[in-house]
Formats: sequence, C-alpha cells, structure tokens
Amino acid sequence: MRPGVWLQHLLPHELMARVVYGAARSRRDWIRRPLIRWFAKQYRVDLDEAAERDLERYPTFNAFFTRQLRAGARPIAGDEATVVSPVDGLLTEHGEARDGQLIQAKGFDYAIEELLGEGPVPAADFARASYATIYLAPHDYHRVHMPVAASLLATRYVPGRRFSVNAATTCGIRNLFCRNERVVCWFDTGSAPMALVLVGALNVSSISTRTQGEILSGAPRYWPESPPVALAKGDEIGAFNLGSTVIVLFPEGSVRWHETLAAGARLRLGGAIGTRVA
Repeated sequence: MRPGVWLQHLLPHELMARVVYGAARSRRDWIRRPLIRWFAKQYRVDLDEAAERDLERYPTFNAFFTRQLRAGARPIAGDEATVVSPVDGLLTEHGEARDGQLIQAKGFDYAIEELLGEGPVPAADFARASYATIYLAPHDYHRVHMPVAASLLATRYVPGRRFSVNAATTCGIRNLFCRNERVVCWFDTGSAPMALVLVGALNVSSISTRTQGEILSGAPRYWPESPPVALAKGDEIGAFNLGSTVIVLFPEGSVRWHETLAAGARLRLGGAIGTRVA
C-alpha cells in the first residue's frame, strides 16, 4: 500500500469534515473571500459556465462550490431512449456486473448488495447490472442530475468513512465505495429500476438531495417516497458539498453503453453515454 493511502487510515475524518463544514459555510469575508479566490484560480474554474460569474456575490465557499450553471451550458442529449451522464467527471469504470460484483479498480471488486443496502428494489435485480462509475474532480460542477426520466422511490443514507476517492486510493483501499459514507437513491424508469449512488469522500462535509435537502452525517436513515416523485431527464437530484463519485446502475439488458465509452474519458453532464433497451 502506498504511504499516502496508508496515511488516510490514520486521518481524523470526522474532525476534518467538521472543520471543512464550518469554513465552507462561513460568511466572514476573511474566510470566504480568500477561499473562493484561491480555489477558482488553483483549479481554473470556468466562470463563463456559471449562472453567477461574480465571485463576490457568493455568500459562502460552499455556495460557490455548488454553483449552478447558466441556462444552456449543458444541453441534454437525445430523446427519452438516450441515457446521459448525470454529472461532469471522469469515467473510471463501466460495463456489466458479474455475480453481484462491480469493479472498483484492477484487481478490486465490491458487492452490489453491500453498496446499496436494503431498498424498494432487491439488490439481486442488479446482480448483473450495467453500471458506470464517475469521479468528480474539485474543479467539476458538483450537482447531480437524472440520466433518464424516472420516479424516485426511496432514498437511503449510509454512514461510513470519508476516504479520498481519487485514483491512488481507489487502487489502494479495498471495498472503498462500500466503506465510505453515501446516499443511495432508487428509481422506477417505467420499464426497469435504476439506482444512483452518491459516494462521499475526504472533506465532503455533507450530501444534499432534491427531496431531503442537506443530509448531515449520523445514524442510518431511510426515506420512502409515497407517492414516488416524478423527475425528467436532466432534472437535478442532488449535490456534493465538496466532491466525490457517482455510480449509476441499471438491471441487466435494460441499457446498452455506447461503444465509444472508455475508462479515463471525460464526461459532461447531459452528454449521451448509452441507450435504453427496455
């Protein structure tokens, strides 16, 4: 194991998250202003895509980090049969699950059942899922949108660690996505279920969803939707309050990924990545 990866086991993740949470939401100019300006310069944030381009108008660093895009910045591709990327990010893995196992990185598998937990759709329905794992870098847009039109059935918060989800850690810590804090959303697309997993990471102080708002760390929680919440393709479903990874899963045979997809590809929200088969 690389020294940097081993060090993450020793880091006080909870304490770091609390410190980051406070700093990211501070309205004090001497905290807010330098944080926003440093981040925008360090990560070369493209403010031309933002709905608000003036850095001074963001009341907190978190408001800047979760900034909205201007209208038309991310066109949603195709028709209702087209599956689009739910986020801006780097495609790290995709394909078909085998015997209930997904690929985290070369030589590292993890169990779908452990990732999802109990919900309105049995984990067995995703045992041979078509899946895509997308990593959001710090400079990326950090809101999560619907890859297809669907109805939200339930949301589950799963507490856990906050290991980094960068390439080094993904290749160095087994069962990473099942160990980290995460939010799981189940959907009905009309022809098949879908699961969307928002995985927390180092310095992610919270995850927000459209129906639950900000979900603070703590005990496990589960929210069924009655009636289910209908969402159009491209609608916002959640956001990371500092960055992480999204995993989207469809049952076997319900989606065909585009042949041009490859690990390491840069994806943009709304770009076509697959086609619904059923």
